[in-house]
Formats: sequence, structure tokens, C-alpha cells
Amino acid sequence: MARAFETATGSTTLQAPVGQRRAAGPVHSFPRPASLLQPRQFRWFTPALALLLCGYLFFNKPFAYLHVPGTPVFVGEIVLAIGIAEVLQVRSPWYHLLQTSPVLRALLAFMALCAVRLGVDLPRYHIDAVRDSSIWYYGLLAFLVAAAAVREPTFVPRLLRWYRRVLPWFFVWAPVTVALSQIDSLASISVPGTSTPINAFRPNDYAVHIGIGLAFLWLGIDRLVGARPARSGVALISVVGLLALLVAGSQSRGGFLSAVAALTITLVFLPSGRRRRIALSCTCGLLVVLALAMTLNLRIEGERRDISVQQLTANLASLTGDASDEDLTGTVEWREGFWTQVLNDLLSSKAWLTGLGFGEILPERYEVDVGNTNRGPDAQPLRSVHNSHLTILARVGFPGFALWLLLWLTWTTQLLRRIRRRPRGVRDPATALVVWLLAAVPAVLIGAYFDPSLEGPHVGIWLFAVVGLGAAVTRVPQRIPVPTVPAPAGAGIPSRLLLLLLPPAAAMARAGDLAKRRGWELADLALWNLLTLAVGLQVARSVGVKELGAFSIAFAVYLLVLAASRALATAPLPAWHSGGDVGAWRWAVTSATGTAVVVGAVAGAGSILASLPLSGSTGAALFGLGLTLPGLLLQDSWRSTFLAAGRGAQALANDLVWALALLAAVAVATITGHISVGWVTMAWGGSATLAAVAGAVQARLVPRVTWVFDWVRPHREVAARSFTDSLSLGGGSQLRLAGLAAMSGLAAAGALWAAELLLVPPTAVVVAIVTILAPAASDLGRWSPRRLGRFCLQLGGLAAGGAFAWGAALLALPDTVGVRLLGSSWLPASQLLAPVTIAVAGFGFAAGAWVGRRAGELEATAADRRGQVAGCAVYLAAALGGAALAGAAGAAWGSAAGTLAGAGIWWWQMRQRTREAEAAGR
Repeated sequence: MARAFETATGSTTLQAPVGQRRAAGPVHSFPRPASLLQPRQFRWFTPALALLLCGYLFFNKPFAYLHVPGTPVFVGEIVLAIGIAEVLQVRSPWYHLLQTSPVLRALLAFMALCAVRLGVDLPRYHIDAVRDSSIWYYGLLAFLVAAAAVREPTFVPRLLRWYRRVLPWFFVWAPVTVALSQIDSLASISVPGTSTPINAFRPNDYAVHIGIGLAFLWLGIDRLVGARPARSGVALISVVGLLALLVAGSQSRGGFLSAVAALTITLVFLPSGRRRRIALSCTCGLLVVLALAMTLNLRIEGERRDISVQQLTANLASLTGDASDEDLTGTVEWREGFWTQVLNDLLSSKAWLTGLGFGEILPERYEVDVGNTNRGPDAQPLRSVHNSHLTILARVGFPGFALWLLLWLTWTTQLLRRIRRRPRGVRDPATALVVWLLAAVPAVLIGAYFDPSLEGPHVGIWLFAVVGLGAAVTRVPQRIPVPTVPAPAGAGIPSRLLLLLLPPAAAMARAGDLAKRRGWELADLALWNLLTLAVGLQVARSVGVKELGAFSIAFAVYLLVLAASRALATAPLPAWHSGGDVGAWRWAVTSATGTAVVVGAVAGAGSILASLPLSGSTGAALFGLGLTLPGLLLQDSWRSTFLAAGRGAQALANDLVWALALLAAVAVATITGHISVGWVTMAWGGSATLAAVAGAVQARLVPRVTWVFDWVRPHREVAARSFTDSLSLGGGSQLRLAGLAAMSGLAAAGALWAAELLLVPPTAVVVAIVTILAPAASDLGRWSPRRLGRFCLQLGGLAAGGAFAWGAALLALPDTVGVRLLGSSWLPASQLLAPVTIAVAGFGFAAGAWVGRRAGELEATAADRRGQVAGCAVYLAAALGGAALAGAAGAAWGSAAGTLAGAGIWWWQMRQRTREAEAAGR
């Protein structure tokens, strides 16, 4: 017995001698280790994906249009939702997958750029922008397939076994679909709820799938999943497949060329003996059938092209430029002229950088009639440029197209590397699987050059499923180089201090290592800040500055209540997790989340009562906040729970559910034109409630509100310290907004909050730097307090300099760009950018002192907390005094002065403590 296949997860299988046949027992089968006796993961996603791919394979475009009646929810989206729901229930290997798969990183970069472009176009084009985004958002399936392939050992074998079983039937069915597509009486019958005919079968797609199926047979991948049939059986199925390819190729030149490309790649990697056997058997079978067809002059007349040997010959001639058929020549000229128009438009305008975006019907832009490019008129006109790759270029510009090319270059490179590592070539069934994946993608991409196929799920989902499988199979082991320090200079130095003492290149390597340890926490922090920024900008663009002020008051109330909830509910969780008792941890989680729900209910009731005497946008915002505060706080408690347990990926996934739900809610409000402060507040809190439900599913626990007192009573001291820290560090800015609104009105509060909203990115960067470098500073504080002071000073200076650079860029923005960002709030906000920038720079400079005060022996003490409270009091007094004197401008300059004063207090305290530590060290 010899090893035959090793999956990306490390499982191995056994293979019987190569010459053994079905009668002697299975040639190859996957093992059933003890792990497979446990409940399967992705129990619903695996069969749902198999049925979906089978439906697309056999029934093509009509199957893709099956949907929930009265909604735009199609079968592809349903399966995506099933996969997302199940991936939330497992400990998803996203971080490890992205670390080890360059293909997924390239795909993520491409999708991120497209998502940004969609965010720009969504307010203008609404649902049309989402419809045009299908060319990239089906890439989500690649991540789901990769995660399932890694986490569930039976996922890949089950899909391959299914594919092998249906392949012969597909070869028989494919020519039938070509004939059915020519019947006009069937074209008058539509898929329920759509205008798509039930015989809208696309020969281009069938030809591509036939080529991929033949490659699967010729490579012998069925060795991975069961008994391989005799050679005569493979030869017979291959002849049937080649005949089906010729029939489909008579209707689609692009599809025929795609299949030939896949088969050519396959033949290149086949051993010479197997290549000769395939060529001989297939050639003999085809010659007999073609001779019979030409002798009997078999022909099926079509509306535009016949199904015949002569038509196939004319198609092949058109590929070389020798076409005599006027229809074939005209189609080629029409496409070339259309594509030339698009390229000239991009190059002659500024759209080459940003693209034309999602939502615009491109043929209408260029006044090109595409209604009859396929058979018959279509009630839903083609929205693309009849070439999926050129569509990507037109919609996201040259940067997006460069990322698209980078994705497939990375794909090809990784698969070729995998193949080279296996000296046995395709004799090894695992290598044969990689070669099949390598051949399948070019076939789809070539077909997309001749036809806008990637816009449809029947091709796009197939492509990204193959990408996800390839990403899982070709993962590369991670090797992290650890820089070394000569023994005399580095003896006794903690490893994290290498970050501060090594040369720049090695220091960057160690910084990356520290960032990876807390990568999910940083990603979650970035998503939270991005969500805050997106919501704030949407409200600012959609309503006036006064309504923005009302929303800022509701947001300030939320942050204050959130500080109380974290202090009472989740602050003690890290200590419980470090104990290692699973039962105690589960009790702690249910008690903490239940406490968060109770805090939310009490605070929500108070917010609703406070909103009753208030009219207008403030009352609506507080009322909406009160209704959704329990869900908001419960979602944050789940996030804190996952982070405390070291499950940052689940925390990020939960926040991603919140973000996607909120994006959908805001999109609906924008499309219907009912956006308001109250509505946005409800959507914001309601989406968080949905994410809170998802958090319970992830944790498989239910909050217990009856255990609140049992949880809070023993943790009173921890809660008091945590709430004091939160209130002294961030509570002053929230109280300042409320005071400014009371003294100068909601418009003043809205203008100040809008200006601070634009400074969210540098603030988030400061917090991320502190998160990464605080552990290293802690070691440095124990090893050399003097060096700690210099390091913290440099850190504070770097953060302040970054904030100043960002603020300078904002001050240089043209008013047209500012109005696009903030709408009517831009003008009052732009007048406050200078003092707000100074305040954020002061916060960055103070962050250096904060790191130093919390490092090593310099832990926060009662004196440090008194300094924090004093700084907060100075800040609040300066801000409110300025507001009383000069409104929003006075509050902004007062906040800047108070921040600098508070930073001075922190630095003075740190210096005093450092001197004490140095004296004690002597």
C-alpha cells in the first residue's frame, strides 16, 4: 500500500495497486478517522452547495432565476446565507486561511476595492448597483468553500463524488439543451416571476463545463473518491463528451475555444502513455460519428445558427479570421467596436482611475443595441459590455482591473508551485486534482471574454467555488523568521524588547509578529471604527447639521451607557477565562451577557422616558436608542466575551454581521427615501440586535438575567475601577457634546461632531499602535525605565505628527469633495477642523504617556486614576467654558486646550514614576 492523497488539512488516504479494477474492490477511498465519527460541520451547506452547482450545471440560466416569490432572493443567495449561518457556528479559520493562502488575500483585496466603489454608487443607483456587483460579491463563496474544506474532512470528497456520478448524464444532457434552446414555443414560457425563458440555455457555458468535465475524467480524479471504471468505460464517456462539445461548439465559438484550452492544459500534464491512449480512442470514436453525420447530412436548423458539422467548421474558421458567414463576421466586428468605445471612454476621461461604477447600464452609455445579441429580445437588457473582464475594467477602473489580473496571476503561480512539489505528477491523485483546478479556471475566464458570463451566478458561483477549493488545497506553511541578537548585547532581554532594540528591518518583523498575535482584535477595532464613520457620514449626507447633532447626542448617551455595561458585565471576564474551568466560564459568560441585557433595559427605559417631553429629531433619536439599547449592549458583551476567550475571529464575524445588516437597512432607507435620524437610530440598534442573536448562536449560550446580582456583587471593585477609567478617558467628550447642545443648540453639536468624525481614522490608528506596542513597552519598563521614557516620547510624537498630517490633508480638501462626504454639514464642520486636529494630536501625544504609565512596574495606581480624573475635569471645564463664550468654535478650541493640559498631567505623572523606578533600581 502507498500514500495517494494528502489533503490541505493533513489527512492521508491509501491507494491500492494502480492496475487494480472495480471487481477487485475500491481503488481509492477516503478514510474514516475518529474525527469523522463526530457530528459533521457544514451539514446543510455541503448538500445545498452540491444541489446548487448541479442545478447550474444542468439547467444553467433558468435555474439561476429561481427565487422566493415577490423578493429578489435567488437560490444562489439562499445557499450563501446557509453557508454564512453555518460558518458562524464553527471556529472559523479565517486568520489562518488568509495567512497561508495568497489567493484568498488577493481576492479579498479585489473585493474590498469593489465594495468601496459600491458604497459610493449605492445612494445613487440603489438596487441596480447591487445587481451589477454580482460580478464580485459571489467571491464570498470562495471563503466559505475554503473554510469548509479545511474544517470538514468530508466536504471535498463528497463534492467530488457527486460530480463524478453526474458527469456522464451531463454529457448526454448537454446536446439536448442546445436543441431545446432552438424551440420557439418553449421561449414563450418564462421562469415564474421573471421574463427569462425556460429554455434560455447558453451553449457557451455548456461547452466550458464539458471541457472541465473531460479534464476531470482524463486526469483520473475519480481515484480520490471511489472505484475507477475500466479504461473502455472512460473512453466511451469521453467520446460522448467530445460529441457534446462539438454540438455546443457549433453554437458558441468562445465556449469551444474555452474547452479546448482546458483540455490542452490537461494533456500537457498527462503522462505520454495515457495521452496516447486518450487521443487514439477519442479520435477513432469521433471519426466514426462525424463520418456518419456528414454522410446522412444531419442538421438541426436554428434561428441564427444551425447545429451541424458545417456550422462547426464555419465557427472554427471565424476564429482564424477566414469567416465567410456574414452573421459571424458581423458579430465579431460589433464586439470589437463596442470594446473599443469603452476603452477610449476610460482613457479619455478621469474614469480610468475610479471606473464608471456599479449601477449604470453601460450599453446605454455608448448607445449600443444589445437586445438581440442572443436569441430573441430580452425584457431585461444586458447591463455589461459583453465581456466580463472589460466590464470589470469599466466599472472599477485600471486599479481594480490590476487587482483582478493579480488574483489570477497569484492563482496560477500557487497551483504551479504545488504541482512542482509533487515529483510523481498526475500519477498522484492529489496533484491531478490541482491540475484539474488549474485547467478549469482558464476555461471559465476565456469564456467570460466572449460572453458576459461572470455576471450570472450560474458561472460566477462555479468559478469562485473552484477558487475556494484551490485556495484550501494550495495553502503554504507559514515560516516566521525570528531575528537574533548577539548574546552579550541581548542576554536577558525579553523577546518583545527586540521590537525596540533591533535594526529597522528586524524591528518591523517583530512588529508584524506582535500585530499577528492580536490581529483579530485590531481587525475588529478597525471594523468598529469604520462602522461608526460610515453611519456618521451617511447621516450627515442625508440630513442637516441640526439632525446630525441630535444623532450625536444619542451616540454620546450610548457610549456612556456602554462604559457602564462593560464595567459591570464584561470587565471581570478575562480573569474567569484564565482559570481554565469550562463550567465556570460558561456560567460567567451567561451571567455577564445577562447583566448587559439588564443594563440595556434599564438605560433604555430611561432613554425612552427622556425622549417623551422632547420633540423633533432629539426625541426620535433617544426613543429609537431606548428601544434598541438592550440589543446594542448584548452585542458588545458577546464581542467582549469572544475577545476575552481569545476567539477574535468570532468577534470580528459578529461585528461583520452587524455591519452587513446595517448596510442593508440603510440601503433600504435610502432607496425608499425614508431616511431620518430616528430611522437610522433604529436601524443601527436593530442591526446590532440581530448581531446579538448571531452571537448567541456562535457561543451556543443564552444570557441569564436572573444571575445579575450574583455576578455584580463579587465584582464591585473591578467594576468601579473600570468605570472610572472609561469615564475619565472618554466620558468627558460625551458630556461636552451634551453641554454644547444645551448651551448653543443641536446645530453646534452637529458641526463639532462632524469635524471629529473626519478625524476618526487617525484616532483609530493611535489606539491600534498602543494595542500593539504596549506589551513591548511593558518589558522595556522592567528592563530600562530610562529607555522607556525616550520610547514613549517618540511614540507620542509619531502619533501627534500623523494626526497633524491627516488634519492638514482635510484642510486642503476642496469644498466639492467635502460636500460629498458630509453634505450640508461640511461648511460648519470645516471651520472647526483646525482645533479638532490639535485636539486629536494632543490625544496622540498623551497616548505615549499612557503607554508608559501602564508599562511594567508602572501599573496604573490610585494616583494615576486621580490624574486621569483631573485631566478629564480640566478638559470638560475648558470645553464647556469655550462653548459658553463662542459656541461650537469655543468648544472646539477649549477641547484642544483641555486635551493638551491633560496630556501635560499624564506626562508629568509618568516622569515622576519613572524617576522613582530608576531610584529603586539603583
